[in-house]
Amino acid sequence: MEKEWFIGVDVSKATLDLAFCHVNNPNQFVYCHFENGTSGFKKMLTWLKKQGITTQNSFFCMEHTGHYTLALCCFLQDENLLFTLVSPLHLKKTLGITRGKNDKLDAKRISQFTFLHRHLLKPMRMPSACLLKLKNLMTFRDRLVKTNTSLKNAIQDLKNILDLVDNSFIIKQS
Repeated sequence: MEKEWFIGVDVSKATLDLAFCHVNNPNQFVYCHFENGTSGFKKMLTWLKKQGITTQNSFFCMEHTGHYTLALCCFLQDENLLFTLVSPLHLKKTLGITRGKNDKLDAKRISQFTFLHRHLLKPMRMPSACLLKLKNLMTFRDRLVKTNTSLKNAIQDLKNILDLVDNSFIIKQS
């Protein structure tokens, strides 16, 4: 992939921590953070343009953090910008042993990973809205089934314990 700018995004529930580097100077990073929401995404694009970055000549990369990345991916796709998601475990193993951990450092490491693996990373496309909705509903159903099973097991365990308790050990108040 022949892009000039490599943008690493560390996504959390509330914020996006963003670091970028240029192909000619991959060891120099610029960092900023934004709100994880539509207004934050728009501010992010405005800030990138003020930094002299042509977003059409950029590649965004972020860890796959489930539904926290969903809105940003949809936004980037709507803006026709290239992005990909990588497994957090793959990222960790690829970078090797590192010291320190915070959002700013994570964004820098994701940007560095993107630059180093630029020829291997493939841009992704989000599935259709209908398919996304089905996936989310299936995930929610799986959570409900697990919770239901857990509660049933807890009730059964409690019944078993109460059956073992002899009434003679129960102190009755007079």
